[in-house]
Amino acid sequence: MVARTRLDPLVPPDSIVRIAGRHRHDGKEREPLDLDTLRKFLEDHAGKYQAFSVTSQYSVRNSGHELQAQSVIREYSGRYISISSSLTEDLNSPRRALTATLNAAIQPLMNSLIRAVEGAMRRVKIDVPLMIVRGDGSIIPAPNALDCPIETMGSGPAASVIGANMMTGLSNFLISDISGTTTDMAIARQGWPVVEPRGSLMGDYRTSVKTIQIHSHGLGGDSECVDECGKEVEVRINRVVPVSLMAHRFPELIAVLQKRSREKIGLYGALQYIVLAGDSKPEEVPLTSDEAELLKRFSPEPVAYDEFSGRARNRMIIGRLLRKGLIQISGLTLSDAAQVLGLQDNWSQEAACHALTISGRWSGRVSWNDKTREQEIRDYAKKILDAVVSKSTYLALDILSRQKLEKDSSLLETFLDGNGMLEDLSVEFRSVLPIVAVGGPADTVYPEVGHRLKTKTIIPENYVVANAIGAASEMVRIMAMVESTNPESNRFILPVGNQVTVFTDPDEALKEARKAARTLIQQKSRAMGLKKLEIQIEEKFIRVPGTKDNEGLVSAFIHASSIVKLI
Repeated sequence: MVARTRLDPLVPPDSIVRIAGRHRHDGKEREPLDLDTLRKFLEDHAGKYQAFSVTSQYSVRNSGHELQAQSVIREYSGRYISISSSLTEDLNSPRRALTATLNAAIQPLMNSLIRAVEGAMRRVKIDVPLMIVRGDGSIIPAPNALDCPIETMGSGPAASVIGANMMTGLSNFLISDISGTTTDMAIARQGWPVVEPRGSLMGDYRTSVKTIQIHSHGLGGDSECVDECGKEVEVRINRVVPVSLMAHRFPELIAVLQKRSREKIGLYGALQYIVLAGDSKPEEVPLTSDEAELLKRFSPEPVAYDEFSGRARNRMIIGRLLRKGLIQISGLTLSDAAQVLGLQDNWSQEAACHALTISGRWSGRVSWNDKTREQEIRDYAKKILDAVVSKSTYLALDILSRQKLEKDSSLLETFLDGNGMLEDLSVEFRSVLPIVAVGGPADTVYPEVGHRLKTKTIIPENYVVANAIGAASEMVRIMAMVESTNPESNRFILPVGNQVTVFTDPDEALKEARKAARTLIQQKSRAMGLKKLEIQIEEKFIRVPGTKDNEGLVSAFIHASSIVKLI
């Protein structure tokens, strides 16, 4: 069981206790829970753990044993407790165990976050309830989030979907949230993000928690754009500081870049400068002696990369220091191209022009003819923008088609290069969904993406802060699922919490299942302090083929939900 849960790298073997006690698939108790073994474990390890997770095999059919264990752990330790049946209805017990363990691991972190935010609110005299965004875009009171912090995975992109819905009034759309480092894409249906049915990923771990179905990519306004001689512009996943931003912070760099742009040797790397990361804490990061020694040579002021790059050893160390977040390096980016094209004006356009001149002369795109240089720089900037647009369009095709499209397809290449003609064939793709683009570079990239996909692109007025608007939406979404199954002929079971009711009449079982789903929604709403609810019910059935009505009912899934606006 431990191997199947993939708990080995997360929890030491001596921190896992297996105790007797289990239920059958129909929720009946097969073996009573051995609470004495649990109590002895807690006594022997008193004060050792911050948090506990509890999982039993069929707890989604009967949570009685998990609730008993929770009660004993609370009595002996008073620590955080995560029980799997409160997080998911997934029958897959190894995955539930993993989910509960990950949830327990981040409960102390969520508590620290909540206390810090509440402290800040008190200092500025903000007296309102604190709400936390969940991974489906809805919000929950902070105390509830402390019980299930794993449900906040993907909350940032999910909040962007809700914000986009509020700002545009659209219900069905593709949203792309492009920042300095990443592009997050998701599909919205009826104003809510489509949820990942297999359970969300937390790092390399597949959990049982249903959060937003999101496609994240290392593509943003600060992604490094590399242009080698004779090749197309490559947009890499690593983040650099745009040269225009570095010069905006350190204006003395503009004259240095201008001088370097006129030199005919040493152009490679001439626009790369290193500074210490402003929020880094080297004393808290493990460093080798070589790393510590080289780190001393950097300061908050920019230092030319080529002062160190002559030695392969230094290049390797600099790479490690970048990955550890201790230093930052400048480079050519979409943001620099946008400055040159007049699509952005917040940093140094002059430095951006020098940066494109240096890179363009290295790659052969910018000549030494001063009369043509300005137009050549603009053409080069358009090349960089086109590379980002093409990659963004490809990513949009990926999520719209639900396919992993091969980039080396001649048809796809023809479409992505913006020409759309392959000999006598016109190649087009058309999105049936409009695109809502948010995030800093959205207005630079997505008008052309929408044009290529033959769809409308909407960039809302407050597109830079869409996720903040979504987080302030005051929308609470409550969901519950009840399942009634027929494991034996003419015997329908209805497990709810730690109670299992048996019916011989399928219609009666369905009636009670609907009632139970509504009751669960009402209980959850009361726990959040909500009163007025409109409950929607969706039902899915599995029936024996050829039978009428509920004669051949095998399983019924009753999904209840309610959306409440707090104000």
